[in-house]
Amino acid sequence: MLPSKIPVRSRSVRSFDLITPQGRTYRFPTPPLLQRLLRWGLAHAETMAISAAILALIYVAGFAAEALDRSVFDACNDRAGVRRVG
Repeated sequence: MLPSKIPVRSRSVRSFDLITPQGRTYRFPTPPLLQRLLRWGLAHAETMAISAAILALIYVAGFAAEALDRSVFDACNDRAGVRRVG
């Protein structure tokens, strides 16, 4: 059976209210900019770490391919320079 209501996407909370058992309401202040940036960074830390690791692997692979490429050409040049007399 399908749900009768479409689930609503959660919204970011902008204010925090606490209602005590005595019925008093306490409104927490909004977090400062630094705290909000820290929360955003922690939420995306895994994605940034994976991206950095992939970029590092690509960078290292480029150096390895360049080193292998040079050694292959050096070996070919050495063989081409040797001429047989006979």
